[in-house]
Amino acid sequence: MRAVRLLLALSIATAVLSCRQLLGIEEATLVCPPEFPDCTLCWKPADCGAPTECHSWECSKNMCVPVNAPARTTCSTGVCSEDLVSECVQCVEYEDCPGGHCKNHVCSSCDDGIQNGFESGVDCGGGGPCKSCSGAGCLSGDTCKSGICADGTCCDTVCNQTCTNCNNVEGICMPLPKYSRDDDPLCSGDYVCNEGGLCLLRSGEICINGIECASGVCYKNRCRYLAGEPCIHPLECVEDLCVDGVCQQ
Repeated sequence: MRAVRLLLALSIATAVLSCRQLLGIEEATLVCPPEFPDCTLCWKPADCGAPTECHSWECSKNMCVPVNAPARTTCSTGVCSEDLVSECVQCVEYEDCPGGHCKNHVCSSCDDGIQNGFESGVDCGGGGPCKSCSGAGCLSGDTCKSGICADGTCCDTVCNQTCTNCNNVEGICMPLPKYSRDDDPLCSGDYVCNEGGLCLLRSGEICINGIECASGVCYKNRCRYLAGEPCIHPLECVEDLCVDGVCQQ
């Protein structure tokens, strides 16, 4: 009986050894080669992962190698990408998108109501195919999303009234600062802008009522600056006091 057991043990050991030699387990410890230190090791393609509609795998020299469908091959959500491991994406080229704009494999258009693709604002800017956003420099309204170029700036509205200007980063038509002058349309000479976008008499000029004055104050029949505002002559100030270039109370 002992001899039978010994014979059986030898047979099993021989079979296991032959199997290990056949599979190469003893001889081949899987290690990525120096030129591909981050490789994925495999014995068969199934070790590399499940195939998708844009790529499958092959196991070459015990390394997983992606086998991609040609870039822009039609797939369920768009086209196959040109990446190392191809994926199904919305687009690779502009031609893949209905709106004609593709960035980072995502389609966009200049009229979809959201900021995407090349855009720096909603459906505008970014140096791509969309027109400039309000606040960007311009020479013509043709380059602006709003269609309006005012004061060298893409503006949200027409801005051609006296004492208004659109030259700001928001591209919003706003009144010029108080006591500013305007040259288009003209507000100069005895007139300056008030803070509400009106061209009225500057301080020191003869008046009957404060509504004629940019300061809103008519005192002793002259428009006057308020206390704390800059002045040159005492008659410009509401209290006839101009000290060191500032109206006093």
